[in-house]
Amino acid sequence: MNNNLVLDESIEVRRPLHEVFSYVSEFSRIEEWDPSVATAVKLTPGAPRVGTRFRVDLRAGLALDYEIIAIEEDAGLLMTVDSRLLSAREEILFEEARGGTRVRYIAEFDFPAPLAAFNRLFPGVMDRVGKSAVAGLKEALEDDFEAPRASSLLAAADRLVFPGIWRFTKLGYRSSRRHWKAVSAYQRERHAVITGATSGIGEAVARRLAELGARLTLVVRSEEKARALIDELRAGTGNDRISYEIADLSLMADVHALCDRLLEAGAPIDMLINNAGALVNPRQQTSEGLELSFALLLLSPCILTERLHPLLAKAASPRVVNVLSGGMYTQKIDVDDLQTRNGEYSGSVAYAKAKRGLMILTEEWAARWEDDGIVVNAMHPGWVDTPGVEDALPGFYKLTKRLLRTPGQGADTAVWLATSSEAAKVSGEFWLDRDRHPSHLSDRTKETAEERRQLLKTLAELVDSTASPVPVPATRAAR
Repeated sequence: MNNNLVLDESIEVRRPLHEVFSYVSEFSRIEEWDPSVATAVKLTPGAPRVGTRFRVDLRAGLALDYEIIAIEEDAGLLMTVDSRLLSAREEILFEEARGGTRVRYIAEFDFPAPLAAFNRLFPGVMDRVGKSAVAGLKEALEDDFEAPRASSLLAAADRLVFPGIWRFTKLGYRSSRRHWKAVSAYQRERHAVITGATSGIGEAVARRLAELGARLTLVVRSEEKARALIDELRAGTGNDRISYEIADLSLMADVHALCDRLLEAGAPIDMLINNAGALVNPRQQTSEGLELSFALLLLSPCILTERLHPLLAKAASPRVVNVLSGGMYTQKIDVDDLQTRNGEYSGSVAYAKAKRGLMILTEEWAARWEDDGIVVNAMHPGWVDTPGVEDALPGFYKLTKRLLRTPGQGADTAVWLATSSEAAKVSGEFWLDRDRHPSHLSDRTKETAEERRQLLKTLAELVDSTASPVPVPATRAAR
């Protein structure tokens, strides 16, 4: 008796062949488009090739092991599938068709006797599963999603604090991801500059963008750490278009020198991720005479973003993503004491005030650069388990450790804002887990129009006054 079942489905999408093949061949992304899949993980490092393996966990509780046994770029992918209940061969074929791409999915399943009997009794079940998967792939590749709208329910929960605060945990991440859409936008022709890229959220952003094929420039302080990370990313992703620049972003001379080098190189910047940061206690002053939190968290990204505007404007779909913190909800910008010279110093308060200032810049840049097509957004990564959190907030870390997110979960919204097509449709907003959230929870943290003008004026003066009259030689750049 024949225990086999063959599914054969085709779709056509108006996307270039190489983009479609690139998206589908990284088969772990099946969790974005197949509703029957809970999670999928690539088990083999490097670009997809013969022998690459994936683990796919179905929502029904079954784990599937995929292995590529044949692959031809822009043409086809053949995989074996094994599990404790069934085996299969899945073939995905690609060809140009009427200005787009035709994708044909062929799966031949071999069921053991009990499942074969079930399939004969209910022949439409597997057929519906196959059709649903292919329909999901078509929707993902058409990439015609609306940007998430602001939710009054989320805003109300945030303002009441306790109903909303759980969203900062890994539980909030897991809840939110249930309604996420696929991100199939092609990244291999895009260039990302990422600050603070050798640890925590910055490293997770770099890893994900490397997986998506983007060209990366990592801004780091340690050449040793940069080289080690780049070797790891190249081996793990097959992406060899990764370089680094050495700069201490708490020193404005280094920030200006970095801008000089990038401007001289002239490469358009499609994604600028302002992530570098640290929570500092007690108060520290840099060798340039600036309070460290203000220098690193506010003035540095201000200089970097302002001066790199020409390279952002040259890109096809430029994005600026500012990594903020929920701590800013507790603070109002103090334009008369930006460097916390007066009163008792608190590292967490200085951190939150600097992030509040960067939110103000996010809104200003979004409005000012709208005609340039530059989209600027800010995001909150949630409560993330990083060495920085453990060192700076040991009490908080001990209390919340079991609820903290992984760096990859914390980095997700930054990557989504930088890469997804729908995120390009909204600018000047504050995001958590791909949802819009209010930038203020109370009127007491809102600056007046005059305070905003004063902040912008002070920052603009510091951008000019900290510029070095003598360009730092290009040998400072590390490739």
